[in-house]
Amino acid sequence: MKKKLVVYLAGLLTVLGLGFGQAQFSDVPAGHWAKEAVERIAACGLITGFPDGTFRGNTNLTRYQAALIFQRLLNEIQQGGECVKGQGGGMSEEDMTAIRNAVQELAAELAALGVRVSALEDNAASKDDIARLEAAIEELKSAKPEGGMDEAALADLADRVEAASVAADTALAQAQILAERLDGVEGDVAALKTQVEADADSIRALNELAVLLNQDVLSLQDRVTALEKQLGDVDFESFANREDVSAIQEFATALRSDLVRLSDRVSALDTRVSGLDSRLGAVEATRPTLTGSVSATYGYATATGPNFDIDRLFPNNALSSGAGAQDNTPQNRIRNQFRRGDFDQDYTGGGASLNFGLKPGGAISEVTLGLGAGLFNGGTDPDRAIKLNSASVKGSLSGQAFSVTYNNDDSTFRFNPYLFNNSTVGDVVTTRGFVATLDAKAFPLSPKFTIVAGEGVRDTTKDGGNTILNGIYGGLRAEVNLLGLNTGLSYAENRNNRTAFGIDYSGSLFGLLNLEGAFVASTPFGTPVDLSNALVTDQAFYTKLGVKLGIIELNANYRAIDPQYENGVAGMSAASGFYTFGLGGNGEAPFAANNRGFGLEGKLTLPILGGIEVRGFYDNSADFATGAQTADTLSVGATIPLFAGFSINPFYNNTNVNGAQVSGATGLQSGINGNYNFYVYNNLDARWSSGFGVKLVHNGRASNALISGLDLNLWYQSFAGPNAGTDILASAGYNLKLGFVSLNPIVRYHSFAANTPAPGNLSTTALKYGIGVTTDPLGIFFRPSLEGAFAANQITETAPGSNNSSETYWRVGLNLNEFLATGSVFKVGYANYSATNVVSPNPTATTPQRGYGNFPLSITTDRVFTYPGEVQFPWNLTTGFGTASGSVTGLYLEWKYGNLTMAAASADLKDGGGTTVSTGTAFKISYEVKF
Repeated sequence: MKKKLVVYLAGLLTVLGLGFGQAQFSDVPAGHWAKEAVERIAACGLITGFPDGTFRGNTNLTRYQAALIFQRLLNEIQQGGECVKGQGGGMSEEDMTAIRNAVQELAAELAALGVRVSALEDNAASKDDIARLEAAIEELKSAKPEGGMDEAALADLADRVEAASVAADTALAQAQILAERLDGVEGDVAALKTQVEADADSIRALNELAVLLNQDVLSLQDRVTALEKQLGDVDFESFANREDVSAIQEFATALRSDLVRLSDRVSALDTRVSGLDSRLGAVEATRPTLTGSVSATYGYATATGPNFDIDRLFPNNALSSGAGAQDNTPQNRIRNQFRRGDFDQDYTGGGASLNFGLKPGGAISEVTLGLGAGLFNGGTDPDRAIKLNSASVKGSLSGQAFSVTYNNDDSTFRFNPYLFNNSTVGDVVTTRGFVATLDAKAFPLSPKFTIVAGEGVRDTTKDGGNTILNGIYGGLRAEVNLLGLNTGLSYAENRNNRTAFGIDYSGSLFGLLNLEGAFVASTPFGTPVDLSNALVTDQAFYTKLGVKLGIIELNANYRAIDPQYENGVAGMSAASGFYTFGLGGNGEAPFAANNRGFGLEGKLTLPILGGIEVRGFYDNSADFATGAQTADTLSVGATIPLFAGFSINPFYNNTNVNGAQVSGATGLQSGINGNYNFYVYNNLDARWSSGFGVKLVHNGRASNALISGLDLNLWYQSFAGPNAGTDILASAGYNLKLGFVSLNPIVRYHSFAANTPAPGNLSTTALKYGIGVTTDPLGIFFRPSLEGAFAANQITETAPGSNNSSETYWRVGLNLNEFLATGSVFKVGYANYSATNVVSPNPTATTPQRGYGNFPLSITTDRVFTYPGEVQFPWNLTTGFGTASGSVTGLYLEWKYGNLTMAAASADLKDGGGTTVSTGTAFKISYEVKF
């Protein structure tokens, strides 16, 4: 970068005459190193000082002020004023020649670049320039050039400086006008609220201006800083004296001060703009919001013969009927879609929703309303009127946050796990009503209050005859935090059904002991509470304690749950009940009904070999009322990391029911263990069974996996008791990516050999294998991708006698991911499922009408879709040999574009001889508009 402008300015100041009157400033002390230079430029009229008689030498100089100084200096030179006369009455020819040369070259520079501080960068002196200037100075010393100042160049330079000054003053005036406009906007808030959109454009423009001004200021500051640094690199002694150099440094200091003031002014402008933005944001926040949707669906699914499902052929299809009540009676369990039929549906229907939101501010922070209407439903919808689906109000009163929520068909609430636990409802009980909360932080102990009120409607086809909530209900709950524990006191009632109260707690006591528990007492409506009589007052109590001390973790529990809490009846809690079958979970109650007992569990983590974990477990339970029937189990196990993603899991178990060892507790034996304490194949350490074993596992997702993506299991288990036997398992699954193709091969071998074959104690050998294939979308027309799957198994059962079953499934599909337009996806698939001697959900069916799950590429079970396959215990695959044989074959089409979906399917159900016994067809078109 060149330093030419600095050098020339030093030269101009050097040749100025010294015989002028001197100006005095009160803040320039005698003896100051720049006093003489200050008085000289002040006497010339280049800087006039401030009205209070101060010079303010440490105040930065603006570009506009600098432009005026240059203009005055050039005018003085051009007019031959006193400032340019030497002590001898005039300037020497050497001085004039130096100034002429400097001004000519400077004029050329300024003419090309304009009067801007950017010239400081463009004209910074290089070593060659300095050498050339030094040579010119030496020439001046040795020779006396003839001729005078180039007056034309000087006049042109002065004109340009004047023009730059005018432009700068104009820009400053415009900034002042903008500031005045901002003052006007601030004073007219009412007009602002009515012109939010227009003012938003203005604000964006002001923001952009502020950004530009800030960038300009930062750029100027950087250049001045660079200039100051460069001043120290120039050897002025050869062509300027110390006073001139000091004057230039003072000039730079003044320039920086003015830049700071300009930056402050821009910052103030930014602050005003930000304040206006905040006000606009507040206005925007109070604007009401309106959203909604209108949807319509037409379609049907029907079969010419027995109903059967399509989910096995095409998982996640748009025609699936989803979850619903089980096929058999009583219908008190919710089955997943693979247990249901699809070719018996009427999709035709429609609806509309409208959601209104407002944030008025003040005590009410938010108000929402949700409206809805059924437009049609197969021509039979009796209620097409608009109705209120939901409403809520949130706010704060004297710093106390509150909310009130209304829901027409899914009001959810939860007091504790055994009381008013309706956090997941809709399938079994429909609740409509209010939930109000108040977070009273200003009160002692900062309590939180919850009030619920509404009406419950039973679905008798799903609740199995259990009256959970039916009719008017209401409840009150208060919760406080005491010693680190959230403690709640609750009361609830369902008119003409139940009355109950409860106490619950959860949290960490002194940051050391983790506690959780609840007590609930429930009676029929109108019956007085008698805690001393368990036959009158149904009681549920449990507590859990946990502590972690370094490498040791200990947990204990005690529970006593009355049988009346089965399915959530006594606690009026639909979410506590075991209403979902095949989808996992026993509801949200931690312990089952008709259970009195305790449990202990410990874990030791040793910091060796990546962390060895040793576990111990003991549980004892009995019948709640009499305690006559007991069950206890002991389990020990460990997980030992080995190397390269491998780990080993040895375990030992012993379980007794009424003093007799069992191979595995079923949880159904006279209700002793309830529904929660029972052995399930593949659970942790094979708890609730009797025997020992070891499992070697390779985790393909581990960071140190030997083969990334490879999951491997090698198991050996030996069971004791009446159903004793040896269980051997080997399975592997691999997720592999080869270019644009993804592969998922699986294989599973499973063998259980019963020690004493008997009815209900089946020996079995199973082999299952398969592969899934998908491709990435190809970069060609329609962006197509392919997908497919193949799976098969063969299972041999003996108990005594023998039965051979098999399943085979394959599917191919083509996806056009950009069908005619971006966002348009078209899918077509063809699939076949065939089975021999499998179990049908309908005992009278001879064909595989339904599935029992979707496991084609799973290495966790022997099944593909339908039993046989381990059911809790490897020795109890089914309740008997399966006899259903046949196949399901179908074609599926789907097109989705935005919110428009069209789907169609055709499938055939055939018997074992290949004869079609039912043909299913389905068509569905749905569209939803959201706004």
